[in-house]
Amino acid sequence: MKKLTVFIIALLFFIIVHLIPIRRLIEISLRSTLLIIILNLTFNIEYCSAQWQQIALPVSGQVYQIQFINQNTGWASVLQSYNNFYLIKTTNSGLNWNVIFNDSTKVEVFQFINDTLGYARGEGYLSHLMLKTTNSGYNWTIMQNSYGYVFSGFYMVGADTRYVDAWYFNPPNSAEITFRTTNGFQNIENISTGTGGVPSTMIFLKEKYNGQYCGFILSGGILSKTTNSGYNWQIINFSEAGSVNNYCFLNKDTGWVVYNPNLGNNTKILFTSNAGQNWILQFYYGLNYTIGQIQALNKNKIWCGFINYILVSTNGGTSWGHQNCQISVPSGILMIDSLIGFAWNTYSTNNFARTSNGGGPITSINKISNILPSNIDLKQNFPNPFNNSTNIKYKTEKTSNIKLIIFDITGKKITTLINKKQSKGNYEIRFDGNNLSSGIYFYSLLFDGNRMGTKKMILLK
Repeated sequence: MKKLTVFIIALLFFIIVHLIPIRRLIEISLRSTLLIIILNLTFNIEYCSAQWQQIALPVSGQVYQIQFINQNTGWASVLQSYNNFYLIKTTNSGLNWNVIFNDSTKVEVFQFINDTLGYARGEGYLSHLMLKTTNSGYNWTIMQNSYGYVFSGFYMVGADTRYVDAWYFNPPNSAEITFRTTNGFQNIENISTGTGGVPSTMIFLKEKYNGQYCGFILSGGILSKTTNSGYNWQIINFSEAGSVNNYCFLNKDTGWVVYNPNLGNNTKILFTSNAGQNWILQFYYGLNYTIGQIQALNKNKIWCGFINYILVSTNGGTSWGHQNCQISVPSGILMIDSLIGFAWNTYSTNNFARTSNGGGPITSINKISNILPSNIDLKQNFPNPFNNSTNIKYKTEKTSNIKLIIFDITGKKITTLINKKQSKGNYEIRFDGNNLSSGIYFYSLLFDGNRMGTKKMILLK
């Protein structure tokens, strides 16, 4: 509308200044009509391009992580092959990206405090690193180099206070460790030691409650919380056995999780308003659909990756709709604000999309079902992490065609462990990773052609 107003004013000014015979005015009118048609076409083009549109990145690979510190400035790590990462940066809201760092495995997961200061987790030769940059990510300095601890999730509450989740792998004394630093990782302090698990993600709320930071750790499908700045952690329980795939908290009480029950492996969205003491089912769709990352921008607006769509709620999860997306399985999601956001497939290459209008129109989805399937039960592999071999258990309630497939982190199929008809019963199969490199792998179970669940396992040699 602003463009049209400016055009009309400019046209009137042109006529007044060039007051000439009628035939010239007719000629101007014809030109004006043409310009109005072009202007309308421009409006239509802008409208069409303002949905979830796939964009190209300067390097081929799968997007691993994205962070923005304001509407314009952001970074992303792109995984090209096993432990080969590129760090890319944008200064125009993600329209264009440039490679700023590529030193193999050094920068995998990162967090920037401002435009210049940032920290990252990475790997060296047979060691695990915490790094620091003071020039926007173009150069990195190793602050911690550990041969015993596997640094995993980390979170910086501010420029002074930072926390690191680590995993000490030395069976049978494996343990999950929480470290804290107050001097930019020059020194780290062990403030908490828990039972073994597979570290994943860590967040702390920037607002203090009773003088303490509250935070959350997702570790091997188990979500835990702290209310005393990481010195003690309490497991958050759910009414049915399963694992948490992803989570998002607005404050210490209000949050959502993407939950995958063991029985049937049918992913759902749950909501809590009392710090996880009780959970309410908000979304559940069916057997063949997996829900990706979830992000709540505020108490009303929520986005979540979902098959070939983006799930959206505008009323805090009471009802849901979906937005069309040009990429397949947009499992990753990041909204900078209510308009600009990004979606990506965390398991495949060159699947990255951007929106500049909140994702566009929302299409309603059928009412959720509260009926949980009970045909099959896929267990977490044990041990996990594992060295060379691990066991995978599952149960089927009726005779079915069963297929168990192993994938690497890029989505490439490694092998098919089971592909045959099996009768009702409990089963266990041993997976041998002796010929594989250390890293993250996934296994999926198909029941009569329907994917019933996917779980993550870590091979450490």
